[in-house]
Amino acid sequence: MALMIAPSAAAERIKVAHNRLLPPFAEVKDGKTVGLVVDIFRAAAERAGYEVEFFPVPLEQMEESLKDGRAIATMPTAITPERLQTMDFTKTLLMTGGAIYVRASEAAPADLRSLAGKVVVTPRTGPLAALIRKNAPEIKLEVTEDYESSLDRLVKGTADAAALNVQAGAMIANKLYPGKVTVAKTMFLELPFAAAVTKGQNADFVAKLNAGLSAIRADGTFDRINKSWVGQ
Repeated sequence: MALMIAPSAAAERIKVAHNRLLPPFAEVKDGKTVGLVVDIFRAAAERAGYEVEFFPVPLEQMEESLKDGRAIATMPTAITPERLQTMDFTKTLLMTGGAIYVRASEAAPADLRSLAGKVVVTPRTGPLAALIRKNAPEIKLEVTEDYESSLDRLVKGTADAAALNVQAGAMIANKLYPGKVTVAKTMFLELPFAAAVTKGQNADFVAKLNAGLSAIRADGTFDRINKSWVGQ
C-alpha cells in the first residue's frame, strides 16, 4: 500500500536554494525554476505539507545560502564525504552519474576498461574527463565543448563512444538523434543527489521530506516524473 501524506490545509512555506544552471536537474527558464530534480523535490514537499519557494544561486553559494539563513535547504546537492562534515542530507532525490553511449547498431560496453584503445568523447566541463583519465588511461579520451558536439561525433563515427551524464545524455540523444544512439543502462560513476541542510539543524524538515519521498516512490509519482523528463 502506498504511503500517503496529505498536505495540511495551510502548507508551511519554505525557501530552497538550487543550482541556477544544472540542466536537466535544475535551472531557470522564463523566470521560473524547472528541472527533473525540481519536480521530484516539489512533489515530495507537497506530500510533506510544504509550499516551496525556489531561488537560484551559483554553485559556490549553495552552502552559504544555508549559513546566512536565505534557505532552509539546498538542492540538488551531491552527497560527498566532504559535505557530510558540514551538512545533513535527505534521502536520495535522484541517483545520477556517468554512463557510456554508443551507436544504436553497437552493444553498450560493459565498463570503461572494455573501451581500451577506443576514442571516447566527453564534454570538458564536469567530473567525467578527469575520472576517465585517472581510472582508464588506456582510453583515447578527447574533450568536446558540450553534449551536442559529443553526440554529433558519436553518430558521425569520429568517436567510438561518448561519456555523458546518464539523464542529460538520454534526454539530448532522444531529442537530437532518436533511434541512433544506444542509451547506457548502467553507470560507471554513481552520484546521489539529495537536499541538504546545515548539519544538526532542521531535523524535522528532513524527516518530513523523507516521508514525502517515500510516498511519491510508492505510488508511482517518482517514476512518472522521471519518465516525463527522460522522454523529452
